Amino acid sequence: MIRKALFGFVIALASITSSSAQEVKQWSLLECINYAHENNITVKRQLLNAEYQANVLKQSKLNMLPNLNASVSGSFNFGYTWIQQEAQNVEVNTRSLSSGLSSNVALFEGLTRQNTIKKNQYLLMQALEDNEKTKNDIALQITAQYMQILFDKELLAVAKEQYETSKLQVDRTQKLVDAGSVAMGNLLEIKSQAAKEALNVTQQENNLNLNILTLAQLLDLENPLDFAIETPTIPELEAFTPAGPENIYQTALEIMPEIKSSEHYVTSSEYDLKIAKGNYYPTISLGANIGANANWLADDPDGYNRPLWEQFKSTRNTYIGASLSIPIFNRLQARNGVANAKLGLQDANYQLQSAKLALRKEIQQAYADATAAYKNFLSSEEAVDSYKESFRYTEKKFNVGLVNSVDYNVSKTDFTKAQSDLLQAKYSYILRTKILDFYKGIPIEL
Repeated sequence: MIRKALFGFVIALASITSSSAQEVKQWSLLECINYAHENNITVKRQLLNAEYQANVLKQSKLNMLPNLNASVSGSFNFGYTWIQQEAQNVEVNTRSLSSGLSSNVALFEGLTRQNTIKKNQYLLMQALEDNEKTKNDIALQITAQYMQILFDKELLAVAKEQYETSKLQVDRTQKLVDAGSVAMGNLLEIKSQAAKEALNVTQQENNLNLNILTLAQLLDLENPLDFAIETPTIPELEAFTPAGPENIYQTALEIMPEIKSSEHYVTSSEYDLKIAKGNYYPTISLGANIGANANWLADDPDGYNRPLWEQFKSTRNTYIGASLSIPIFNRLQARNGVANAKLGLQDANYQLQSAKLALRKEIQQAYADATAAYKNFLSSEEAVDSYKESFRYTEKKFNVGLVNSVDYNVSKTDFTKAQSDLLQAKYSYILRTKILDFYKGIPIEL
């Protein structure tokens, strides 16, 4: 059931593409990459993480400022109070109101706040580099899929060309059979070959449409049926003479975001250690407070209550003071915090080494793949020239009846396979060289 639905979708995609080819926008590789960078959900989430780190950094800077807090409290007291002079309990209901304004600032905390600011700066830079790494991964993925579509297009063109050749050969053989010059078996063999090549055309069309759909889904397009890519002019392939993998690696160390991200993480871990060591030091803070209160009887027939603001003025008190806190024994929390920070720093260095090793291996593999692809391309070029001449010679002999249809079909199949191998080697070589250029800081473009 799934295969039938998928086949129906591919047929619909093929029909819509062929009927509205003039209306569909042709996307370049650069447009695909830029669109993905602006709309990809993973990239957007990575940007949110960078914004979060920016807020954390801002707050750590604001933590250097004094705080300022106001307070107001009120109460209502009711009940009986013993009056000694009158030797009796008297019901007295009172109300009270107090207010205050306080501020506090840390003068010294072992430089923990200053080091926290620097740590958060590097965490922000790490988040931004992680975002660049995500964008690079997406660009490489899109480039590979884009190349696959270009390969499929050329492969489809070869399949159609071979099918057209077979149709012409069917017509020619039919005339020879009608004239009695060729046996019917030759015609049946040629028709069988033409049928195989017609099926191959259909299969190549399906592969092309499915790979176009895959690229459209990588871009998260809402309507993949209205998507097509432009076919750029591929220049003549040049000889493979890049710098060695070690030279490319040294360049990549300076520009690859995954390396910069790991380096920023190491630096932030170093400040984590400084923050932990800051807990060994005493802390000095400065505080200030101003407050006042007022009380009055709820029932004051004799006018004993003083005005509220007059009471506030007369009860106002101000405090300014400094405090010193010296850590003596806190269950070894500071020592264990330093030990854990050292472990975190060591792990961050291991992560940096791991990132460098991974990058070195990726470049070595990309270099080896590019070298192999270039050799395959050269060999495939020679093979195509050889099989092309062989097929032409066999075709001429077949046309005059010196070669049977079986030998003709074998020669034609070999030539078609050689063309397919050449196209595969060509686009594999282009992709590998683009990957090497990417590691050298050269933008990906066709």
